[in-house]
Amino acid sequence: MAHYLILESRDPYDSGDWQNMQQIAKDMQSRGNGVTVFLVQNGVIPARKGDRYSASFAELQKLGITILADDFSLKERAIDELAEGVNTADMDRLVQLSLQGDTKTIWH
Repeated sequence: MAHYLILESRDPYDSGDWQNMQQIAKDMQSRGNGVTVFLVQNGVIPARKGDRYSASFAELQKLGITILADDFSLKERAIDELAEGVNTADMDRLVQLSLQGDTKTIWH
């Protein structure tokens, strides 16, 4: 079993394949892998509480997928309230995750 770290730097308003990456995360999790989605840069935009895409994070969390949002990216975009299922993290946490054994990283 591997652990997949998906760095999501795009938002659904700008990237037509954003929802495909959500499905890839679900597929990897359903195959018994661990999955963490780490939102960075514009990837934090749908993590705003009440955003029309924010419900997808609660769905991912219910499947056992961890959703983390970069605290610096959130501050830069004035996002204070997060959608259900999203927690904040810093770049130190990202480095820790990427250095875990059997971790495969995907940047989108």
